[in-house]
Amino acid sequence: MIDHSKSKCRAAWNNMYWNVHAKASPCWLTVGEIDRWTVDRSIGDIWNGEHYKQKRQDLVEQKFTGRCFECKRDIDNNVWPLARAYSQYSVKKYPTMMEMELSNQCNLECVMCSGELSSGIRKNREGKPPLPMAYTDKFIHQLEEFIPHLEELRFNGGEPFAQRIVLDICDMVAEVNPKLKVNIATNGTVYSKRVRKILEQNNVHINLSIDSLDPERYAAIRINGKLSKVFQNLERYKEYCTSGGRELCIMVNPMRNNWFEMIDFLDFTNKHNTNLWYNTIRYPEEYAIWNLPSDELKNIYDGLQKRLDDWVPYVDKKNNVHITKHLIDEQIGTWLLDSYTRE
Repeated sequence: MIDHSKSKCRAAWNNMYWNVHAKASPCWLTVGEIDRWTVDRSIGDIWNGEHYKQKRQDLVEQKFTGRCFECKRDIDNNVWPLARAYSQYSVKKYPTMMEMELSNQCNLECVMCSGELSSGIRKNREGKPPLPMAYTDKFIHQLEEFIPHLEELRFNGGEPFAQRIVLDICDMVAEVNPKLKVNIATNGTVYSKRVRKILEQNNVHINLSIDSLDPERYAAIRINGKLSKVFQNLERYKEYCTSGGRELCIMVNPMRNNWFEMIDFLDFTNKHNTNLWYNTIRYPEEYAIWNLPSDELKNIYDGLQKRLDDWVPYVDKKNNVHITKHLIDEQIGTWLLDSYTRE
């Protein structure tokens, strides 16, 4: 395998990201640039194939081809680039990390989402036929060779706890590598007997998405969801994660209709003793913050900074202040500077 030491990104050496169309790539940015799994083209064929080899060679030569170019600026400016996420995983013969968005099956229709990751949106908002399932049982069978070598397995997209293929893979992981760190991103509205069994048999770490602490605003953002149900399941996740020394992280999407709640999430996560992370969105543009005029971005920047300054004296159990400072200074601050250039 090509030496990775001169590359600023390790993703092509240690990660396989799978999307709903069975396309594999080093990360979500590069989906569609590598290869597609079929019953005749195996996981191993893709990992050791020419497309992955070429991506590795490009990165060694500092060629940010395709959508890798979008990450280059963050790397140059040290704005927590996506590439940094893969620096913690080993580089070996097999991938040591896999990220999976295997189905768009989801019970919610969030305003910032699309039919690619929500079956309800695809049907009701986009008026399109259901996405065909791109994976078969053969894919799960092939995974058995790779699971023992993984350091982490992540399930994103749609609602993993509502997807049979995710639960089937978790059953297999429980047999093959029960100590493997399995990270599941959930909207927190699905909890069943089988989900409870999956949690009991695996080493599951939870990323719980909550975009507002106000019931009405939450319902307007996460259509079909009820905040009371999420809070009920949050208590279950807290008990599960605390008892097993696992991570529970609250994931928030800062948008035009909820940015003013970001400091409230500091209080919330501190109260519940959970981690906090912000997923900034770029699309749909009508909900994004990055493309606002400079005066509106300045108002957001100053407003959050003032509230954070007032909050700092309180005890920060999970270092979430650091995460929030990064959101304000590095992310929103960079967008503010960009807005001056656009104008």
